Amino acid sequence: MKNQQGFTFIEVLTVLGIIALATIATLAVRDWAVGNSRVSEAKNQIITVQAGAQLWRPRNGDFTGITMTSMSQIAAVPEAWGDGAGINPWGGAINVEADLSDSSRYVVTLSGIAQDGEGARLARDFTDYSIDSTYSAGTLTLRFQG
Repeated sequence: MKNQQGFTFIEVLTVLGIIALATIATLAVRDWAVGNSRVSEAKNQIITVQAGAQLWRPRNGDFTGITMTSMSQIAAVPEAWGDGAGINPWGGAINVEADLSDSSRYVVTLSGIAQDGEGARLARDFTDYSIDSTYSAGTLTLRFQG
């Protein structure tokens, strides 16, 4: 009788198949976690901009002249944010400006959102907190009452 050593071809293929499935599952979970992280970070940035807008706002409630730069200059938002270019989690800009139809409102725009699902989720998450919340073609637009 001959002693058999090593693994059969079927055993090796089975182990490689299990490793491949585990790798695919890990990558899917990682992508989901990274997406959640970006959405969470963007939410925190928007909330910081909202708080900064309230600090920036004059007593008359007129947001004419509000920008990321003007808020950064008085430390209403982190000074490192500067003009808001390239700071959102997708590498795009965050802009703030007075609403053209009503200067007691302001508009926050995040551009460069690479994942449409994440942008749509942010728009949905802010529907209860903003006057208007839209996402289209990589740009999230939120309108807030001052």
